[in-house]
Amino acid sequence: MDLSSIGVVDNHCHALDADQSSGGAAAWRTRFTESPHETMQTTQVADTAFYRRLMRSLASYLGLPPESEEQAILDAREQLSTEQLASGMYSDANIAGVVVDTGYPPPDRALARATFDSAVGTPRVDLLRLELLFQDLIATHGRYDDVVDDLDSRLSDVRAAGFAGFKSIAGYRTGLSIDRWQRTDIDDAFVSARADVAAKGSVRLGYKPLLDSLLHVCLARAAEQQLPVQFHIGYGDPDVDLRKASPLELRNIFEDPAYRAVPIVLLHGCWPYFREGAYLAAVYENAYLDLSYGIPFMSLAELTSMTRAAFGAAPFGKLMYSSDGTRVPELHWMGAHTGRRAIGRVLDELVSDGDLSVDQAFAAADQVLAGNAWRLYGLPGTRP
Repeated sequence: MDLSSIGVVDNHCHALDADQSSGGAAAWRTRFTESPHETMQTTQVADTAFYRRLMRSLASYLGLPPESEEQAILDAREQLSTEQLASGMYSDANIAGVVVDTGYPPPDRALARATFDSAVGTPRVDLLRLELLFQDLIATHGRYDDVVDDLDSRLSDVRAAGFAGFKSIAGYRTGLSIDRWQRTDIDDAFVSARADVAAKGSVRLGYKPLLDSLLHVCLARAAEQQLPVQFHIGYGDPDVDLRKASPLELRNIFEDPAYRAVPIVLLHGCWPYFREGAYLAAVYENAYLDLSYGIPFMSLAELTSMTRAAFGAAPFGKLMYSSDGTRVPELHWMGAHTGRRAIGRVLDELVSDGDLSVDQAFAAADQVLAGNAWRLYGLPGTRP
């Protein structure tokens, strides 16, 4: 099913690096693996299905034969500026809107928003990365109550502050079982966090009672303002304990009546827990499933399996396309093309099986690729 006419809204992505030079083949490869190991980053990643598809696709985009040598592809890429790469790839991939997590890459490395917006020309909204805010507040205040008061004040009107919702990486830090804690546990965790600040000048928030409690403050604000909250699920850097990163760990949040008005967006298709993610989107009214096609770094066949599980179980109004593209525009670009291909394949199957008519299939594609995210995040203007 050809879905190229649908301009995608990337509901989960990041800024680009201002400097788009490859740095050579070894440095270029490091952008396409989550592994911390040098051999994997510089050598073995080149033998993955994802990387082979990327480089073949990039060669064709640059006007080279698909089987061109890696260095020839990178040399051709170096002829384009950051703005030319971003503009050309966004146009080629028909990207019609973006929802940007501003927490990564760091601002001193990222392409300035005004430059990005001018280059790609698409509607954009930003998300507030919660853990970075928590860490700054803990480094600023010597009392937990002052942290909570300052956090509450800053979140009094999130949209007026320039954000369309929240993003949490608790899955990277302490796991996704967001609990309620006794005050003594919170105070002990705060003392430990402040000791890190005293010793290092900053804190990496890995203290569960403290992180969970601050997340509850934010979820309460999200409920008041009906803000979507994205949670990193499953696949990611190796500092994720994958045993604690299943979306089923969020049961406490989904079962809490106070948070029923909060759209909870489960990122990365929850891979490898994609069936669990599809289940949650099928049974909880405020569970949404993000289908990410740039990251994880998977073959088209594996991404199609994720898509098949999602479309087979969840309401189409609960599914949203993304790339999780970051640093290089190739991830945003190829994610859009790959997402359309995987979704088109699955919709073909659903039509062939008699689950959907052709018209229903196109309507579902439009919802998932763009319509759901446009409404949920309130992108500016009228959808093209």
